[in-house]
Amino acid sequence: MRLILTILSVLTPVMILAQSALDTSGKDPLEEVVITATRTERKLGNIAIPVTIISQKQIAASGSLRLNEILQEQTGLFLSAGTGSNAVGGGIFGNGIQIQGLSPDYTLILLDGEPLIGRQGGVMDLSRFAIGNIKKVEIVKGPSSSLYGSEAMAGVINIITEEPLGTRFKAGFRYGSYRTADALLNGSVNNGKTGLFYFLNRNSSHGYELDPATPEKTLDPFWNLTGQLKFRHHFTGKTNLSLNLRYYEGWQESFYAINSPFINVGGGGKTKDLNINPVLSHRFSEKVSSSLRIYGSVYEYNQNLDSLKNGISYYADRFQQQFWRAENQTDIRIGTDHILTAGGGHTIQLVETSRYKEKKQQALSYLFVQSDLRINKNLQLISGARYDRHSDFSSRFSPKVALHTTVSEKLQLNLSYGAGFKAPDFRQLYLNFINNAAQGYTIYGASEFSLSELETQKSQGLILDILPAANQIRQLKPEISQGWNAGWRYQCNKSSLLEGNLFFNRVRDLINYIPVAIQNNGAYVFSYLNQKRAYTTGAEINMQYQLMKQVRLFGGYQILWTGDADIRNEIRNGKIFGRDFTGGPARLMLLEDYSGLLNRSKHQANLRIFYEVPQKDINASLRLLYRSKWGVTDLDGNGFANMQEEFAKGFIQVNLTVSKKLENRFELQGGINNLFNYRDAVNLPQIPGRQIFINIQFSIHSKKQTS
Repeated sequence: MRLILTILSVLTPVMILAQSALDTSGKDPLEEVVITATRTERKLGNIAIPVTIISQKQIAASGSLRLNEILQEQTGLFLSAGTGSNAVGGGIFGNGIQIQGLSPDYTLILLDGEPLIGRQGGVMDLSRFAIGNIKKVEIVKGPSSSLYGSEAMAGVINIITEEPLGTRFKAGFRYGSYRTADALLNGSVNNGKTGLFYFLNRNSSHGYELDPATPEKTLDPFWNLTGQLKFRHHFTGKTNLSLNLRYYEGWQESFYAINSPFINVGGGGKTKDLNINPVLSHRFSEKVSSSLRIYGSVYEYNQNLDSLKNGISYYADRFQQQFWRAENQTDIRIGTDHILTAGGGHTIQLVETSRYKEKKQQALSYLFVQSDLRINKNLQLISGARYDRHSDFSSRFSPKVALHTTVSEKLQLNLSYGAGFKAPDFRQLYLNFINNAAQGYTIYGASEFSLSELETQKSQGLILDILPAANQIRQLKPEISQGWNAGWRYQCNKSSLLEGNLFFNRVRDLINYIPVAIQNNGAYVFSYLNQKRAYTTGAEINMQYQLMKQVRLFGGYQILWTGDADIRNEIRNGKIFGRDFTGGPARLMLLEDYSGLLNRSKHQANLRIFYEVPQKDINASLRLLYRSKWGVTDLDGNGFANMQEEFAKGFIQVNLTVSKKLENRFELQGGINNLFNYRDAVNLPQIPGRQIFINIQFSIHSKKQTS
């Protein structure tokens, strides 16, 4: 793949320079069309469920490098640090995303419509994904299980990459704080019927340290490489073949200082991720079209740590996951106002890892159907359902219905309901993992958890204290969800737009990881627990405002309430006690003491200001992000955070980017992320201090595009 991309990088600029004189259109190819919400193309204004589009222009203006950076600036999306075997600097290994207060486990991440794998600790590490090849990101909020299955209980994030349109070439290099370097190369060639898009990115950093008191870095040095080839061929006007190949490889150094007795260990972890996706599409008539999608993905992670004193192997971890799927989707237009979408598929997943006692395999067969009916010019009804038959758990039926109505030229209303189902995954059931590195954590799947084993470890001096929550661990049950959304879109005038959404999600037997013991080095022992009748509810509002010709404002705010209904009932009945500070006297808890589920902030807001002067080719953006405090642990054993030391502090992050085009083909960009240098080594290890960067890009393209 590297050889092919190198050859193309040499040939493409020559081809473009020969065609650049044909450029006359200047048309922006990006249209406000959404695919993810209904599996068919629809204009954003006609979608009946909450959808956010992050355009290529917004991504470029932000100066972001990785997917997690651009997602954290969106309303209602919370980055969540996960824990796992490739824990960096004491326990983090990636940034997952929460939607509507639901954990990263319930958000499905797609790449060009296909699911990405490689979750560890329930988290899909979004920093794995470069964004230099992204055309747009579509975010669907709320249950989408009727189309995408159980992992889409909270929503779907679809990363849509560039298409091989026209002939173009781009190369860029960025350098910044912590010796962060990022080089990219992408472009496409096209001869009419056949096109090829290519992308190559290398990203690296020397890492950073947020807590000088510890011997390890918060983030160790790393590098990663991403390559993509996307091939398209039009056999006829009705039959198309596409092939999407993506390869990711990453390496992260690891250094830990282990006490009792003191020993230094070092090494690293390597990640590999390969995706292959051929798609054959055919239009049988003006009313019937169908596509066959084959998808395969292999994810591997291997970590080895050796004693720096004598070279003896101290720790080794191996994880491999495979995902294979075949799927068909057929769209049928019935008359002019009705589209019927139906399909089905079969998937096989295999997991082999040192964290489980044996190799695991699951199979899933599914069918889905959706009706998109325009009742009249102002009313649209979308209804659908999916049937999943799982090899290890009972079958499940997931319905959904959504209504979209146009009240006036300025006002549109949406209402939707969806149900979802998620069986406990391998990790939640069978994980049996003890990380001795970096004063690390221990985590047991519920089926592997043993209270008597913890008591034995306590008698041996390995466990300092067993928390009351350890007595609550039971055999896990499947999770059942229901979600409601009610939204509006109001076009105040040509300069301003207001959008809002009310949501309520109810999850029966929601699975959360909780601390059950404290080791003698201060690290936690975790396991998994069903929290009965959990809920998340809240409201989200977004606005756009054209302040003046050169300045556009985007703002958003979400308020969120979460909790376990059973705990709330016990508080009402005077059965829950807690403390105001560690070691303080116990007292009855009141409802105003209840903070809800851990790792959720009640308030989140953002303000993004974009300044553009096309005549001078100058762009600038200022982005302010706010997150209120959130509970991180339960030290007094009452099931929630109520003491000050159980919370992480709220914070504001400010990012600034400025860019200037030079002689049409060059663009210079500079910026500062985390302008005021906010740091929290314990609760926000994934956010480094102030980051200054400079970026230069060179691009040439023919304006003659081939669709």
